[in-house]
Amino acid sequence: MRRTIRLTGRKQLSRSSVNLSLRDVASKKVLTLAIVNPATFKAFPSNARVMVKLIETKQMELVEFGTLGNLKSAVDLSNQDYVDPSCQLRIASADNTHFGVLLGSTRSWRLSSDNPEQTGSVRGILNFLPAKIAPRTWKLHIKEDTHPVIEIDNRIPDPRTWAKKDPIFVGTVMPAIIHQVFDDILSQENPEETEWMNDWLRWAEALMPGGNPPQKADSKERRIWIDGLIDTFCKRHKLSDRIIDHLPGAPQ
Repeated sequence: MRRTIRLTGRKQLSRSSVNLSLRDVASKKVLTLAIVNPATFKAFPSNARVMVKLIETKQMELVEFGTLGNLKSAVDLSNQDYVDPSCQLRIASADNTHFGVLLGSTRSWRLSSDNPEQTGSVRGILNFLPAKIAPRTWKLHIKEDTHPVIEIDNRIPDPRTWAKKDPIFVGTVMPAIIHQVFDDILSQENPEETEWMNDWLRWAEALMPGGNPPQKADSKERRIWIDGLIDTFCKRHKLSDRIIDHLPGAPQ
């Protein structure tokens, strides 16, 4: 029989007390957990259950890591499609008389994009994450409930810096990303009501003031507006000049 976790009398835990990460192991996505600050958990009984709640695109999974006295370091995930899920650490009672009472929990955070030291990602309207995606160099994920994520081939050192500063990537990949993202945004009924879409719309307004996106646009109107936005982005950052300057033997 399924038992409900009751959220009463819980202790607020710092997310920095644990190190939680999403890894690819033998073609499977695995969630790993390590306690960074053991003193944080001394007040809990050794048989207290340790769980992590994951939510992404309306899918929820409660990952069991055993107990504080017998903690697993890694657990295979049922959902293998996670990219940047929301997560929350939970400590629950295992005693029969108080089974399911939540003893402590963290606030929710983004597993990947809110952990720049682990992933090299950048907070903002676009997140960069290393991943095993060879032979592809990059791959864009557009989710319903979070900012788009670009997976970068994990063999590339420091993907955040590379993606932001390499003129070939910025000059050729970023226009394609902008096109894909706004083609999705402008196909929605009320994109401004979705937080991440509204962030992108405000970014476009700052880049191209007065160039409001077409309302309920057909595919031709969307294409014209997106092309104008990409032209403005390329001119603002002098992308073609940066590529030419980067190429050996190119005319100066």
